[in-house]
Amino acid sequence: MATTGEKLEQQIDRRRWYALAVILLPILLNSLNTYMIQVALPLIQSSLNASFTDAQLIMTCFSFSLAVTLVISGKLGDIYGRKRLLLIGVSGFTLMSMLGGFTSSSTILIVIRIVQGIAAALIQPQVLSMMQMNFLSREKGLVFSIYGALLGFGFAFGLTLGGILVNWNVFSLGWRTVFFFNVPFGILVLLCLPLIQESHGNRAQRIDWTGTAFLISGLFLLVYPLSEGQKQGWSLWIWGCLILSLVLLLAFIVVEVHKQKQDDGPLINLMIFKQRLFGVGLLSVVFIYLSMFSLFFILTYYLQFGLHFDAQATSFVFLPLGVGFFLTSLISSRVVDRWGMVVMKIGALITAGCCFLLILLLHMDATHLLHLPYSLTLLVYGLGLGLVTTPLTRVVLNTIPREEAGTGSGLFNTVMYLANSLGVALSSIVFTVALGHSLTNATISNYVSAFSASLMLCGGLSLSAYVCLVFLFNRQNK
Repeated sequence: MATTGEKLEQQIDRRRWYALAVILLPILLNSLNTYMIQVALPLIQSSLNASFTDAQLIMTCFSFSLAVTLVISGKLGDIYGRKRLLLIGVSGFTLMSMLGGFTSSSTILIVIRIVQGIAAALIQPQVLSMMQMNFLSREKGLVFSIYGALLGFGFAFGLTLGGILVNWNVFSLGWRTVFFFNVPFGILVLLCLPLIQESHGNRAQRIDWTGTAFLISGLFLLVYPLSEGQKQGWSLWIWGCLILSLVLLLAFIVVEVHKQKQDDGPLINLMIFKQRLFGVGLLSVVFIYLSMFSLFFILTYYLQFGLHFDAQATSFVFLPLGVGFFLTSLISSRVVDRWGMVVMKIGALITAGCCFLLILLLHMDATHLLHLPYSLTLLVYGLGLGLVTTPLTRVVLNTIPREEAGTGSGLFNTVMYLANSLGVALSSIVFTVALGHSLTNATISNYVSAFSASLMLCGGLSLSAYVCLVFLFNRQNK
């Protein structure tokens, strides 16, 4: 008689490692795109005569549309097939990249980024579901290490490549090259997709459109006013939207609880939050990614508007951070397997400490960010970031039942990308208030004060992630 483990091994596709290489290609596409556009964002703002708020929306609308579509796209992959959703997502993403390269309007670019975010949302949960479902438990540590290393590679190489492409100014395209670069890359992914097999989850599921409407409306009324408030002032309608967002999100929870009791196919199985490891782990994800995305966004603007760095010089400042993240992403899951959750706590403390150290360095030398002290600090920050984020992905997803893999992985990514949108919005508020002037009229001392205030926020968020991880560690040991 075959044991349960032997039966499971017989069900696993023997070509899964070849398929892994193919399904990770879209992840690299999305990762490269995100960071290439980030390093080019100030130039895009100047070229299109856009406001600081418009620049935020170019970033946050992509992350927001991606975030709110992710939960439903995981379930769509379960029902209609993960390979099919990958094909649609990569096709849409590639098309929007081409259109983004041709546009000359910030408003149209924002709309393109919204659609591109929806397309990206069709990609991400399918990949994580395939990774979760297609590999044995003993293989998942390596699989998620490869996944994290690829994200680190995309980050390090995306920022650098984006800066180089913009600086080369091929055919006088400037920032548009970061969009056009995605087109052949996307075509390559489409050519490789036929190599993987179709897979499904629970095909009897139904889509909870009522819950979806409440969730999207509530999150939109939370994120959008935070950006518009900086441009139009904190008027009554801004506060009204924020209050209404809380009402809609509360209604979403009520609807989901009711559907769960009626066994009526809720959008999110809220019973999953009874797993303390999942709930606290997800909260840790919120804090650490809020900190990370806030730092990335504000550092870019400090470099290009405050210090007048070009895109290539900006990418070189980020390079040690990306290299550090890439290195620890390769080994973090195995280190956690050996040393436990303390590794992630150390990573969170390192990121917080580096944020505070950057404040000290700013007041010693505010202009030479390519010098060794800054490079070493950002390298260590990247090392800490890799220690906490990559294994946290596996910790959270391993608490999800196999039959909920699509929805659960979509929820994880929703939280991560929503943290991107909220991080950019919150850090921009702090940065704008502390700056006290427009981007073009502020002095270097104004920029140092604004960047320092933003770094305090980033450090505090990393410390909050550390507190969550301490609680998580204590619960595991009870």
